[in-house]
Amino acid sequence: MKNLITFLDDEQGTETVEWVMIAAILAAILAAASWDVLGVAVNNLINSIANSINSVL
Repeated sequence: MKNLITFLDDEQGTETVEWVMIAAILAAILAAASWDVLGVAVNNLINSIANSINSVL
């Protein structure tokens, strides 16, 4: 019984889980932001290539 109480009072694992969740949320936000910027850059590149091809034809 003493081991169970000691285990339940130990908050080190809980703190680790909280930090992992914070890191995961920040990674998701950064991924979403970079995906938007990357998508615009790829779209501009494709449009530039298409315009170059159309000007040759």
